[in-house]
Amino acid sequence: MGMSGHASGEAVVGVTIGMTVLAAMAVIARLATRVGIVRNAGIDDAFITLALLFSIATTITMILQVNNGMGKHQDSLSLQEQFAQLKFLWASIWVYNLSISFTKFSILFQYLRIFPDRKFRWTCYGLIGVVFVYSCWTFFSAIFFCTPVKYFWRPDILGGHCLDRFGVWFANAGINIVTDVATGVLPLPLFKSLELAKPQKIALMTVFALGGFTCVVSILRLQSLYVISKATDVSWNNPLAAIWSSVEINTGILCSCLPTLKACVSRYFPRIFNTKVSRSTTRQNGQRSNHYTNDSRHKIAFEDLGRGLSGRDGVVQKSVIQSRIRGSDEYDMPYMSSLPKGHELDDGQIQVVTVLEQQVQRRESRAETESTKGLVRDTFYHSGNS
Repeated sequence: MGMSGHASGEAVVGVTIGMTVLAAMAVIARLATRVGIVRNAGIDDAFITLALLFSIATTITMILQVNNGMGKHQDSLSLQEQFAQLKFLWASIWVYNLSISFTKFSILFQYLRIFPDRKFRWTCYGLIGVVFVYSCWTFFSAIFFCTPVKYFWRPDILGGHCLDRFGVWFANAGINIVTDVATGVLPLPLFKSLELAKPQKIALMTVFALGGFTCVVSILRLQSLYVISKATDVSWNNPLAAIWSSVEINTGILCSCLPTLKACVSRYFPRIFNTKVSRSTTRQNGQRSNHYTNDSRHKIAFEDLGRGLSGRDGVVQKSVIQSRIRGSDEYDMPYMSSLPKGHELDDGQIQVVTVLEQQVQRRESRAETESTKGLVRDTFYHSGNS
């Protein structure tokens, strides 16, 4: 018995609507975070909104296919139902491709908001170019798959012809998987340079690696895509391909939105990201001295990166820099465009002063100035009384 792509029409409707609702909730939460909380929406938010709109359009076309007999054998349908179902199948292909493309654009432009590394940004722009060319091809090849266009759903037109379904659809699926993998692994090498606590680094990498799940779904979809590309009974063998396509595009939208929701979760569930900075205060020669542990610095770095993911700081051009200074680790999280100039040490290393320590030093300097003024006043006071 050969492979089958059959599933019930009810299953198609249930899965596609359910996945689209989840994706819509994620996008709404993302826009609420970016627009209402951090007030810094960007082009990546516009792209993910477009991706959701085309995902909704894909769901509508799939429901219309079910209403016209998808899930039933083709010979049990009227000629009008067959033509209508094929027409909505044609429409579902190009809106599906647009949703996939806009999701990739959203993720890549989100990377540009987060990571300042010049080589990374050029690589990201290159990948955006590849995705743009791929998107144009998938869109126009879907629209003009047959000549004339209506031959796709009216195979009774004389002289019409179509491209090879197996060749075109599998080529598109292959490029889609490759660009998914490239998009997912692109930022991972940069995480190695982030001097975060290990649990926080693992959590951050996990959030971005969730995009790999979309690749898994794309691979699982290939079996149903093969069946429909070779099928003669399209209405019977199309449902599984429709289900996997809906899962794929909506999973991509979900994975794109997850890293941006930290500010929203922090506002309504503050205990989840409770990262209070621990500080110990000691007195030396009558002066207060504040000491921040390395763990606290890790938390501060994680908070800064979280704000970048949420879009709070605009184009977050931040980096974590580690330098060995007299056997201790110090970290800096300034904007890259205004990094403090380093001072050469004896061993050729660059001394990096943390923003946190600069603030502490300024506070201690002010305290020392006030203490000196007080000492001078006391001296004059005692001199006047003697």
